[in-house]
Amino acid sequence: MSNNETTYDTLWSVLQKEKQTNELQLLPKNFYIDVQASIKTFDRKDITEEEQSTKKNTERLLYELSERRKQKILIYVAFRKTMPQPAMQEELEFYSKIVEFTKQSTLPASGDASIGANAKPHQALKSVQSMPEIILPSGRKVGPFEKGAIVDVASEEDINFLIANTICERA
Repeated sequence: MSNNETTYDTLWSVLQKEKQTNELQLLPKNFYIDVQASIKTFDRKDITEEEQSTKKNTERLLYELSERRKQKILIYVAFRKTMPQPAMQEELEFYSKIVEFTKQSTLPASGDASIGANAKPHQALKSVQSMPEIILPSGRKVGPFEKGAIVDVASEEDINFLIANTICERA
């Protein structure tokens, strides 16, 4: 069994274990580097068809493992869990970048429907009559709704249209 076959088998085994648990497996710190080095051994002119297939499958497994581990890291961030140690440097950096990004980025608080610095707040209107689905001047569809239903509208043009056509009134 060649080193490349060992790498493929090892990678397949690691991926299967990773799929079976919600926790990150502890892997050697140089795991990604070692697998990449093994893949690079295929970069020669006299590569056989079987070796080419093994290379492609190894790359696919590595990608799948990496994506699965990224998903798990995102879950760690979402639930404010610390990374298991020892962790691979690449994954620690990914974790840190996401944590930093989430600290710097905020979503509007519930009830605050404005998005972005220049966005105007949504206006809640009350329908004056029952209506089927209609297309507003902005191109947004609203409805169908019953008389007295609350309609959330963001565009000033849409608000004016609904009021001018006695479809809605200010709530």
